[in-house]
Amino acid sequence: MKPVINIYVLSDNHFNHWNINRLCERGFNSLEHMNNTMISRWNRAVKPNDLVIHLGDLIFTKGASEEVAKVIKCLNGRKVLIKGNHDRKSYSWYLTHGINFICEKSVWYYNKKSILFVHRPSDVSLAEIKRYDYIIHGHQHNSTPLIQQKGETVFVNISVENVKYSPVNLITLLNRLKQAYYKERG
Repeated sequence: MKPVINIYVLSDNHFNHWNINRLCERGFNSLEHMNNTMISRWNRAVKPNDLVIHLGDLIFTKGASEEVAKVIKCLNGRKVLIKGNHDRKSYSWYLTHGINFICEKSVWYYNKKSILFVHRPSDVSLAEIKRYDYIIHGHQHNSTPLIQQKGETVFVNISVENVKYSPVNLITLLNRLKQAYYKERG
């Protein structure tokens, strides 16, 4: 029997970045409170064999390398990092400190739908946008809603502020998007 593996998505934790608490009105009372809450919610959702596609800005990397590595190692699951603008360590650094795969963007297909995973939606050209049914991204924190439709393409802003600081099951999310599509078209 094959083991059950869940796939989760999340973006913009900014572990060790206290100023993000003020900038995004997160409401935590200390850096430790913010980090511990996000680690706890991650580990409650994600089991050790699950896969997490993190859409960038996992950790604010101005801190000491040991602190950054310590946070990554605390997080359950196998981790794919779609590199964000604050993920400034080298690819090899991430790969030797708990990230299993790192890239700039990734394309998947599920139930005849094309999905682009990217950190910044502004990095996707207009011509490119039309190729995808879903663009799952981060970077915009709580400045845009979880789901926005632009033409035929659905943008999903999976920043932590939009998902209660917890990874979201990808298949559940995609099924929710599909149901919304059929409801809208009646």
